[in-house]
Amino acid sequence: MDLREFERTATRIRERARAEGRLVDNPDDAELTSILEREPGVRRTIYGNHVADSEPTSRSAIFTKNSVDDVFGDDETRLLAQCEQSLAHQRIISVDRIVGNRNNTTSVRLLVPERFAHVAFGGRNLFYPPTGPVTDPTYHIVFFYDEAFDRNRDLPLAQKDITIRLAMLDGGKFVKVVRNGNYIGEYKKGVFAAEDWTQKTYGKGIFLHAGCREDHLQSAHGDYRTVRTLLVALSANGKTSTTCKILARKGNEKSWLIQDDGGTLFPDGSFGGFEGGGVFVKTEGVNPGTQAEIFYGLLKPSTLCENVFVDDAGEFDFYNFNRTSNGRAVVRRSDFMHASTFIDVPKADNFILITRGPLIPAISRLSREQAAALMVLGQAMESSAGNPALAGTIRGEFFYDPFVAGSRAAHANRFYEILQGLPDMKFYLLNTGGIGVLAPSSGDLEESMESRYRDIGLQDTMAILDSLLRGGLEDWVDSPTGFQVPGSVRAVDDIYFHPEKLFTSSEFEENQRGLNLVRREAIEKLGDELHPAVRRAFE
Repeated sequence: MDLREFERTATRIRERARAEGRLVDNPDDAELTSILEREPGVRRTIYGNHVADSEPTSRSAIFTKNSVDDVFGDDETRLLAQCEQSLAHQRIISVDRIVGNRNNTTSVRLLVPERFAHVAFGGRNLFYPPTGPVTDPTYHIVFFYDEAFDRNRDLPLAQKDITIRLAMLDGGKFVKVVRNGNYIGEYKKGVFAAEDWTQKTYGKGIFLHAGCREDHLQSAHGDYRTVRTLLVALSANGKTSTTCKILARKGNEKSWLIQDDGGTLFPDGSFGGFEGGGVFVKTEGVNPGTQAEIFYGLLKPSTLCENVFVDDAGEFDFYNFNRTSNGRAVVRRSDFMHASTFIDVPKADNFILITRGPLIPAISRLSREQAAALMVLGQAMESSAGNPALAGTIRGEFFYDPFVAGSRAAHANRFYEILQGLPDMKFYLLNTGGIGVLAPSSGDLEESMESRYRDIGLQDTMAILDSLLRGGLEDWVDSPTGFQVPGSVRAVDDIYFHPEKLFTSSEFEENQRGLNLVRREAIEKLGDELHPAVRRAFE
């Protein structure tokens, strides 16, 4: 089919609504709040902010296709006709935003029916507002619903009637159409997927599912150093916590959140963020003791929460998961106490992959070839944000990025070529799960589990990062895991860097062989097009 029909459809929907007086065009806070409070199920909390329930409560990857990896035809033509017909008589909210920093020319236009007002209210806070009228949006994202939307609420995700299509057009244009979904994450990840594709196709960098932090800390040698760190992970594997946690605590030290969830790594080592307005955070179990930076942002009047439990008094309960554990919130950067005024950095010093697995040390030092190969593997833990039915299981996701389109080998090669031009960048693998034997081999259950498995707590992870970013990890030794581990880390038990000690020799060797086989098979799937140095990383 002619993919330009996606853009023409979005334009016609908006222009017809304008002509008929049904368009709410870039409403101000007061007008959009008034519309939001009429959305079914929306509640105001005692903090003056709002909570909405989405349907579904997570992304709908199983119902999503893109025009690069899939053939679009009659089904997509019918979808566009249905979308236009559904929105032909409804009041429509239109919101324009700038993607990236304030000087960017890339824009996104969101169209939603009034019933989905919370998507517009929360979604618009993720990006900068334009300084003037947007006449030709780079990206369009359109939501609509039909009679199946309400029936879906009583069905598990796999049985819902949902359709999502991503059309990658020539020249960097992009259109996403969402049928029967009003999860804010579909808007955010629509922009994510657009940036992912256009950067690889028309740019020189590579878009990464990465957080970015900047720390100005006193080093282990007494001087002050500014260090920028990229942290790559799937949702709910610790990326937000490790990116947002403040390490500065004395003298002239400062810790800044640059980006929480994505941006482009360029060949000169610079990193450009894509979300300038807000942060899309997970609220599961958030408390002021361990995640104060996030917790107090959730209480700001402008914060929009989604799928978060609120009691009859209007108070949050971030530990109530009766509906879902995938509670989310959009917190404005201005309400996030240490969000930087910049979303770009001139140079990234550290590249950290976040994973989980019982054989993986709490931190390992990698070669650039190992880092590239592990990005291909993308081993992480599934979350309720991706597939609630599989939450808690270990899976592989290429580049920790569910939104990659096109040749995977070309994607990996672009990344490796960029790394080759960055000789000063350091690479690490961080395990935020646990190490050791997951099930007892014999004897008492509690005694066996206590002695042969160790959870890696957030306090352990942050202590490791604190030492790393201060230049305190200078001595590295070879590990039977195939990587290097630190000789010691202040305030962290050595056992966390030696998972082999929690297994018998035969257990560890057998499990490590199995893990290496999984890694090699994942690499081999990309075929001979993959750079040979990356293919050989696990030999």
